[in-house]
Parts: sequence; C-alpha cells; structure tokens
Amino acid sequence: MTESITSKYVPSWTRGEQLNELTQIDRYDEMMTGIVRSIESEKRELQLNGEEVTLQGELLIVALPNGVTGYCAAKDFAIHEFKNTRKLVGRKAKFVIKEILLEQKMVILSGKEAQKRTIAEFWEKLIELDKAGQLKEHTFTGVVSGTSQDRRGITHVRILGQDCHMPRTEWSWNSRDIVDVSEGEEIEVKVTRFDLERKLVEVSRRLTLPDPFQLLEKLDVGDPIAGKVSRVDPLHGIFVQMESGLDVKASKVKSLESPIVGDMVTCRILQPIRREAGGRIKGRVVIVGYPAGKRKRKDLGSFLFE
Repeated sequence: MTESITSKYVPSWTRGEQLNELTQIDRYDEMMTGIVRSIESEKRELQLNGEEVTLQGELLIVALPNGVTGYCAAKDFAIHEFKNTRKLVGRKAKFVIKEILLEQKMVILSGKEAQKRTIAEFWEKLIELDKAGQLKEHTFTGVVSGTSQDRRGITHVRILGQDCHMPRTEWSWNSRDIVDVSEGEEIEVKVTRFDLERKLVEVSRRLTLPDPFQLLEKLDVGDPIAGKVSRVDPLHGIFVQMESGLDVKASKVKSLESPIVGDMVTCRILQPIRREAGGRIKGRVVIVGYPAGKRKRKDLGSFLFE
C-alpha cells in the first residue's frame, strides 16, 4: 500500500537538508507558507500516527519553500469548507506540519490549524492596538476572498485568516463606486469597528487612501479644474475624475461634442465639492472644453471599407 503511494506521488523531499529543515520546523511547531499547486481526488491509504488509515476525498499538493512538496487534505485546508475546491489552486496560505512520514517521504500539512493560530494572533493584535488607542492609525494587509452584488455590495477580506467585511461605501472616496476587484487580490485596509464576542470585523480601504477633499475643498462655484472622463453611462451620465482621484458627476455645455472615456477635459465647478455625513465626498462639474483635443470615437465597422 505504501509502495503505490510512494511511486504515485512526488516525494516531499529529495535531499537530506530539506528533511532536516522540515524536522526543525516540526520540532518548533512553526508555520510555513505554501501555494496550492494542484488537486488529486482519489482514495489513499497511509500510516498516520503509527496507524494505517484510509484517506478519501481531495488532496491538495502544496509547493513549499526550498523545493519541498507538501500534502494537505482539502477538508483540512481552512476552517470554512469550499464548495468549489478547484478555486484553491494557486492560492497562498499558511500551513503547519501535521506529520512527517519518513517511509513514504511525505509531509502531511494542515491549513486549518495554521488559520486558527493566525486568527488568534490577529485578535491579540487588534485588542492590543485598541487598548493603546492606535487602531485608527494601523494598516492591515488583507486578501479579497469574495464579493457580493447586493445593495450593500459587501467585499469579503481575510486578514491573518480572519474573515472581515467591507461595505461598498468603504472601497474608496467616490460616491458611485462599482467595486472592481479580483478574488485573491491583496489590499490595504483599516479596521473601523469590531465585535469581539461575535468575532465580527468591519474594514475600510477608503481610509488608507489620500483624502481628496484636502485638495478640492477650497474650490468654489465657477472655478476651473482639469480632469479626465472616467465613465459615460446612458443611465447615470458622465463622470470626471479629478487629479486627486475623486470621481464627480458631470454635464457639458451644449456646443461641445459628447465626451468619451479617456478624454482630458476642462471643467467649471457647478456644485461645490463637499463632504457629507459619513465622510463621503460629492460635487458636480460642467465640461467646457477639450484642452488636448477631442479623441476620435473608434468606428467598429470601418474595417469594412479599409
């Protein structure tokens, strides 16, 4: 039984130095960072803790530092089960060594145990920062674990294994954001509130970004400002992005040709840039010219006559 396993799977180590390093990591109960390389879905029989056991289900093949290969049962990858484990391929995660099988040259890993430890570390850090009054200044690095398209548009962010949530309004300073982010993407966030008892954490990406209001608050109605057309929507209209990164609603003078995305424009302030309750920033401008000239709209059918 063990011979078939050895012949089928890549040995976790091929050099003595690799085994020595694994043994040391196991002895000191340290965590390792690995990337899920692939998944196997077959029945396996192994010796675990001195007993012969049968493992059924999906097995993750994990690339570890120094050319080592680890093996982790899919159900032991994280605290929460994944409906589609194929999405785990390419994911980076923390692991602890569950057992080193010398005969089979296999390292069995647990991502779930590592996640429990990192979550504990996260809460310790959170409570420490909160007691010291430093939580508002601290920036965490999180990984986007998913998004929802409901009214609140929640983005799910995982920090040190802890699942956090972020409303759409906390993505940036813009008031009309459609959150465009990919699962697995790393982002910087700040914790805005948490519930220790229920283990709930709300975070904000907006608070890690420069506040555009500092650059725009002195502008008054009629003042000129340059910008770039960021969106032209048949329902919601035109939006212009200021140099500060803030998007504002825009109209145009009747004599001008309609803008397209990417046009550099000269605008006048129509409604003052103001900060609303909750920190959101809004304003309105009117496009009065194209200082760099008008971009030509591409004719998708022109190739027929070339």
